[in-house]
Amino acid sequence: MNDRRTNSVRTTGLIAALALSGAVLTACGGGANVTEPTPLTELNAPAYRMNTVWKTDAGEGAGEYVSGFDPAIKNDRVYVANSDGYVVALDLASGDRIWRSRTGDRLISGPTVSGGLLLMGTRDGEIVALSASTGEREWTAELSSEIIAAPAANGELAVARTLDGRLVALDLATGNRRWTIERSVPTLTLRGTSSPVIDGNTVYAGLDNGKVLALDVNTGEERWSQAIAFPSGRSELERIVDIDADPLVMDNELYAVSAGGQLASLAITSGRVRWKHEIASERALGHDQRNIYAADRDSDVSAVNRLTGSETWKQEGLKYRELTGPALYEGDLVVGDYEGYVHWLSADDGSVIARGHVFDEPIRSQPIVTGNHVIVLGAYGEIAALRFTPSGDR
Repeated sequence: MNDRRTNSVRTTGLIAALALSGAVLTACGGGANVTEPTPLTELNAPAYRMNTVWKTDAGEGAGEYVSGFDPAIKNDRVYVANSDGYVVALDLASGDRIWRSRTGDRLISGPTVSGGLLLMGTRDGEIVALSASTGEREWTAELSSEIIAAPAANGELAVARTLDGRLVALDLATGNRRWTIERSVPTLTLRGTSSPVIDGNTVYAGLDNGKVLALDVNTGEERWSQAIAFPSGRSELERIVDIDADPLVMDNELYAVSAGGQLASLAITSGRVRWKHEIASERALGHDQRNIYAADRDSDVSAVNRLTGSETWKQEGLKYRELTGPALYEGDLVVGDYEGYVHWLSADDGSVIARGHVFDEPIRSQPIVTGNHVIVLGAYGEIAALRFTPSGDR
């Protein structure tokens, strides 16, 4: 195993960038680790066994850098992009490579799969579109700055958010620009952005100023804007309120979480705040019909009632292990951590009920559940399909 994988830096601090001036305050993806991660204890009677269906190396990944790389799944294929400019298509059932495309671009986010295309963002402010069938380039669109979050797409339009505060809609077939809007960016922000979310005729975006924005997807016209977190504190660092996790749309509600310490439920038609709960997070949210699940910046995992905003339970036994956002699988939760472990948590009370070691590298992106498989991606490009089977009387 390459030393850069086994000796990867553990970080729990903020990744800050002076977005307007271009000065960046980073340290291989994060700040100094001031607290040791919680050591793992043996599970005496795990409720599930983790089985690796397949595991393969899909490329270089992102390494120590913050990225918007997540696997995309469509038509029994898994697509993965890498910072070295390669994109690969794998067979979902076997993990066998179907094709590999060298773009020559400095990719940093994606892929998003829509309309037969794969969309990736680059560090040079471009959207690259490849054929999902063959990996051949279809078009490239130049935007204003780095696109560190995967674009959203609905089969007709692609909407991308740039690091300098712009939202841009592109024709999915040609890459031609349809509309652009711009919002100011605070002086100090985290290095990261949330992806836009398209739901029907509306696109929702979480911003670095702690606001959620709703726009007409066809025209870019603003429908509403709502702040879920407000800057507070004396220093610029204390005043960070970025929304770096993708907004989550369920039924008639939108859920968004800020690094500034607020998880909020909003009405999708008006942006009216239904409730708020104190959680500071930059990680993707999980959900079922009962709760919203969030891993905060200390890697405590909370279940918050969807209707009331009250906390159902909180799991603090994985503190500082740099957990991913939680994903629902077979009625319970799965999260990855900085050592390449996948942990299974009970959705009823948050207890750790199973665990498995997948990689000798961090898992930073939220696990993806497809059918009875969990797809997990390592920071250096290893990817695996997992299944969990009940053990004992479970």
